[in-house]
Amino acid sequence: MISNNELYDIMYDEAFRLKKAKAWRMLDDREIVAVRTMHDGTWFCTLMVDEYGYRNGICVYDEQSGVSVLRQIMDLELDEGREIYEQLELVLSHYGYIIGFASKSSITEDPVGAGTLDYCKRKKIRARGKNFYPMIKVLRPHHIPWKLETEADLRIVTAVMRVFGQMDDDFVWQNGGDTLERFDEKIAVPVFVENEDGSFRLGTMQLPRYRELEYSSPDWNDLQAARLKKIKKTSSVWLAECFLMMQCIAEGGDELAEGENPEHAPFYPENLVVLDDATGSIVMMESSSEDADYEVILDKLCSVILSNGRPRQILVRTKRTEKFFKKLCRRLDIKLVLDEELLELKDLRDDFMSDLSGIDYMDAYDEDGCGIYDENLQPVDILDEDFEKKVNENFTCMVKSGALSELPNSDFAAAVDFFLINDGLGMDVLEVMRKEYRRRRRERIIGMLKFGASSRGRRR
Repeated sequence: MISNNELYDIMYDEAFRLKKAKAWRMLDDREIVAVRTMHDGTWFCTLMVDEYGYRNGICVYDEQSGVSVLRQIMDLELDEGREIYEQLELVLSHYGYIIGFASKSSITEDPVGAGTLDYCKRKKIRARGKNFYPMIKVLRPHHIPWKLETEADLRIVTAVMRVFGQMDDDFVWQNGGDTLERFDEKIAVPVFVENEDGSFRLGTMQLPRYRELEYSSPDWNDLQAARLKKIKKTSSVWLAECFLMMQCIAEGGDELAEGENPEHAPFYPENLVVLDDATGSIVMMESSSEDADYEVILDKLCSVILSNGRPRQILVRTKRTEKFFKKLCRRLDIKLVLDEELLELKDLRDDFMSDLSGIDYMDAYDEDGCGIYDENLQPVDILDEDFEKKVNENFTCMVKSGALSELPNSDFAAAVDFFLINDGLGMDVLEVMRKEYRRRRRERIIGMLKFGASSRGRRR
């Protein structure tokens, strides 16, 4: 716990200065700005954009794992190829911070709200305007964004807010860095370097190169391996997927009560699903009950191998799963194959994540089975013989009128599917659609991170 209340007050002072500042909001949301602190390393920042296109905060990424995550997020082709849960899982793979602003109702229900409201009460600050209250959180791998936990957390976010709060128009227009288009390209970014007196000087630096993300791997002891090695190898082939559950649980695997705020950040448990390739049946499915603890999963996996025998081959779709099985397969003489096109696993995960999170990743049409429309246009029945023509006319009209951002998500999803399949738009309209698609995805991801993808979970 942090006992230095003075550091808290300094942080909130900078947060309200940042709220009043204007220049930083004119940065491109794809522009990267680095902040190099005296004692806490270098951090890389981008702007958060809400559903209305308003710059409402800052995302902060660490140098070790965060830069690689940021590079992947900024790559448009990679970004568009991911499902929402895959993008969220990627963002949850690094250390960083989220600096934003929220309404009183939102912050009252949030674990960070007590400190913010206490500061405002002591300083006799009254709310003015929309999203007035600072909402500042630390992000650790596999955890829900949570309360700042160390004095280093306070120093880092204070330094970032001081840099952005003091930006002027000259920096925004003259010293902006390049925007990243591909995850592996070399670019220079502006860097604010902290001086001994707490001021900052402006320079440039190369964005650190992309490095493969490091995934954890369970440790198999010699006794386990020797016991399993004696089990007869079968001709069976397994399909396996290891991923994060998008529902948080508290330490110990206990379900969170409604409105409960644990002392430490709830985490997203790891889940392992194994299918039999021949029958398509589920061989096993198990989740971790402790943060970074594979004991429950390993016990279940050992039990399955002891009962069913060693498989001849294990097919996996992700590098996370490959890392999970690599040691085991080497010690048990099981062939391990990485195939990112395993549709059976992708379909299973889509269904599984949809059931747990309440998000339908396959929704293409609204409840009434209608196509694309807004309040100024007539609905188009999907069975209409002129469906393609009418949808094309409606959607093109909305793009040209600027009403695209007001389209409901379900209808917009239908438009994306329809036009990517039928190639029914000209390049100018298609580019507008792609930009809107990326904006909605980023807003949804940030929203899920900012307020938590889920604060409830259950023990398996």
